[in-house]
Amino acid sequence: QVCHTFVERVRSRFHHIRFHLTPFHSILVTTVPKLASMGVVLTRAEVVKGLEPLATYEIGDVRVCFNTFEELCPTPALWEASFAELFAAFSSADAAARAFGVLDTDTNGLLDAYETFAGLALISKGHLTERMKLLFDIFDLNKEGELHFDECFFMLRRSMLGLRKMTSIVTPPEKVVHNMTKHIFKSATKHRNASITAQDWFNWWSCDSSIRSALKMVTWRPEDQRGLPTPDRQLTVDYTKGAVDEDRDVVNQGFNPKTLGVAGGGRDGNAGKVAAR
Repeated sequence: QVCHTFVERVRSRFHHIRFHLTPFHSILVTTVPKLASMGVVLTRAEVVKGLEPLATYEIGDVRVCFNTFEELCPTPALWEASFAELFAAFSSADAAARAFGVLDTDTNGLLDAYETFAGLALISKGHLTERMKLLFDIFDLNKEGELHFDECFFMLRRSMLGLRKMTSIVTPPEKVVHNMTKHIFKSATKHRNASITAQDWFNWWSCDSSIRSALKMVTWRPEDQRGLPTPDRQLTVDYTKGAVDEDRDVVNQGFNPKTLGVAGGGRDGNAGKVAAR
């Protein structure tokens, strides 16, 4: 009740800003950690005005657009013309130009392509496994099926920033994102100098209660999360602490991905074997 009262006061004071509360996509993530631990999700995400055509994309459409971008664009940036050519969902050139202006928050005439595709992958329609697999593929820059620590951090950070531009969701501090990255490697029993696979990525996000709660904002249909671990099989980690310590933070110490039936990497089943724990 106290948290609810505080949120209502914030809404009344800053009524022109859209607030979406999730465990880590929340303005309260560092000030009211208890609310985050409760897994509260108050609203489903809505794209900002001018970007509505992007919300119509299926995840397969996003992958096709990304593959086209990789084939034709020599730089990791999008100009207004290339943006309009890649995303044909806009009814006119003016509509595409307005959408580009919404995403070009620093008004330099360029968009971070990886950030844009990551945000679009998250808000697209389709199973969460396919959407999160595309995220991994977008940031697998060398196409080796692996992400190093810095690449994994880059993926999380740019994905959240892309989602913020498209939905006005508040992003967590970099320290929280860094702690998430550390936990991904720790849960995969990988050293920071090693790399994670698509299977390690799946094992983490599908069983992490914070991520799964945040993804509810972009879960448009019940079948989008079919076959994924249920809440009673998920882990709770407080990423707002100064360091991730599994011995203290992990509620379910007996977690083993093999017991959840996720060894095949979800629906696409080609992500590799589960890391031995």
